[in-house]
Amino acid sequence: MKLTIASLALIGMLAALPPGANAMMTDVEATTAVQDMLVQRKSSQEVLGTLIRDGRTLEQATVLAVQAVTGHARINLARVGICMARDNEEAEAIARGCVDVCAPVTDKIIESLVQSYVTGGCDKPDAYDSATVPAQGSVSPSL
Repeated sequence: MKLTIASLALIGMLAALPPGANAMMTDVEATTAVQDMLVQRKSSQEVLGTLIRDGRTLEQATVLAVQAVTGHARINLARVGICMARDNEEAEAIARGCVDVCAPVTDKIIESLVQSYVTGGCDKPDAYDSATVPAQGSVSPSL
């Protein structure tokens, strides 16, 4: 009897999950998706939003996206991710993650992005949560 009740409870919990709740892209799939979206001329904000909706945090999404590309796109994704941060601590964590996956040449650039965030150089969204991506502000998310 206990086993039947436990089984029914488990089935009920699984049925309550939204469709695809466990279908997060692997890092390899997400890397390919980032590259494809940029080829399709999607904005950096759209790229990060897709990764966030897939189940990643802003920091995870930004670092993965930065690691997936090179050149100007790398810095732009880092900038947009930092500017989307809720607070200085999150902006600094995103920057540290980006520095870890970028060439040493970009360290000073990424540090300046955080300083820009701290000094008000980014329009911070009114509200940010992991389910939505703000679409306003003066940050130019294009490449």
